[in-house]
Amino acid sequence: MAISMNFGLITYILVFLFWAQTCCFAQAPPAAEDFFENGKVAYRAGDYAKALDFFNRAIKQGVSSADAFFRRGLAFEKLGENQRALEDYSKAVEMDPNLETAFNNRGSVYYRQGDFDKAIKDYSRALDLNPSYSLAYYNRGNAFYGKGIFDKAIEDFTQALKIDPKDVDAYNNRGWALTQKQDYDLAIQDFTKALELNKDYALAYYNRGNAFLRKGLEDQAIKDLTRAININPQYALAYFQRGNAYFRKNDLDNALEDYNQSAKINPSHPDLYNNRGWVFFTKGNSALAMRDISKAISLNPDLAKAYANRGWIYKSNSEYPKAVADFSRAIELEPQNPTVYTYRASCYMEMGQMDKAVKDLDKSISLDDSEPNPNALSTLAVLKEQLGDYKTSTELFQKVVQSRPDDALGYYNLGLSLGKQGKINEAIKAFSKSIGLDSNFREAYFKRAIAYEFLGDSDMARGDFMKALSIQADRATGSSAREQANSDKVKETLSLSRR
Repeated sequence: MAISMNFGLITYILVFLFWAQTCCFAQAPPAAEDFFENGKVAYRAGDYAKALDFFNRAIKQGVSSADAFFRRGLAFEKLGENQRALEDYSKAVEMDPNLETAFNNRGSVYYRQGDFDKAIKDYSRALDLNPSYSLAYYNRGNAFYGKGIFDKAIEDFTQALKIDPKDVDAYNNRGWALTQKQDYDLAIQDFTKALELNKDYALAYYNRGNAFLRKGLEDQAIKDLTRAININPQYALAYFQRGNAYFRKNDLDNALEDYNQSAKINPSHPDLYNNRGWVFFTKGNSALAMRDISKAISLNPDLAKAYANRGWIYKSNSEYPKAVADFSRAIELEPQNPTVYTYRASCYMEMGQMDKAVKDLDKSISLDDSEPNPNALSTLAVLKEQLGDYKTSTELFQKVVQSRPDDALGYYNLGLSLGKQGKINEAIKAFSKSIGLDSNFREAYFKRAIAYEFLGDSDMARGDFMKALSIQADRATGSSAREQANSDKVKETLSLSRR
């Protein structure tokens, strides 16, 4: 049984639920009891089809105890007939409302069907009957995890470990729940404990590697993911995640090699194609990038990040209408993602649709819960200035330099906006700050010279003009001419998805 997640970015696999067995014996004629006993023997031997046949015969000939229906439910469950298992477990608890194992197992069937509420109800009933039932705590923890209620999941895994301190799966699963809460240090402790108990636990290496990667510790992540692969050479997700770690280190060749290996093992993983496509794009191969990211979309038409990535490739190739279409689809799928609005705005700017660009940038800034993206602020400020809204433009540039106090270009842009409002002294201060941060910013000297000339200070103006002229073109920095929105600065590194 595996638990999977959709963050960012990645699916993380948890461990199998286990099924308890009772030791009750039913009263029936000798032949029926023989069938029943033979069924238990066959089940223990792993021959579930034969066990089911014996249990059917036993029940048909008169064995009608709760234990008989419970055991037949076990056989049905092992054979993948979950609905029939559910019916037998329900019959068992109807006949014996104190049979906690039947409640536990029925809860597990509900869990696999995705009905976490019913699963939790059954696990809770099992725990009411037996407060020391560690397996029910463990299973209920998985159900709470499935609902995204990580605190309760952690509580249940902790309770399971109090009862059974050597439950490696409970350590692993609690570690993964802690990872979802971004409590990476405690998560790593749990994965490490699981590995102390079972040094060949590939899943714990994989999960600990993920936690290291989320902490930005790529080398440690690669080490753990490599261990997982050594234990299980067919571990497609471990190759995929190690590829992500290599990408973070800008080791594109090793990243590509791992993505290729992952694709050989599991050719149906959409995030893999999305990420490999971005590696191809980073290496300068737009054709292969487009092929892979389009493949990701064909496998998962709702993968927003793939539309965003493909949109960026279209934009890079100046195919702005196609880029807008992909960014629009990404926004449709994830309307609360501020970055994609910024990307689409940059395309609208290139297409001359300034009103739409302004609308997207306003939306991007309003959605950003943290400090708004300075690039989006700067782009919007330039657009506002071009539309004649100098007051708003200045306010936005002031926010840019507040968030990036070492941004010479930001102060330069602020100076231009202040100058257009006639605030010449303030503009001079902004240009001076820009020059203080970047002494080779030739355009800032020119603009400050114009400001001094406007104030009638010819000496200062002459000095700045001479300084600007003395800076050779190959040493000049900054922006020689501010284009509409500094659109090259809009792009940010696209996050790799993770499963």
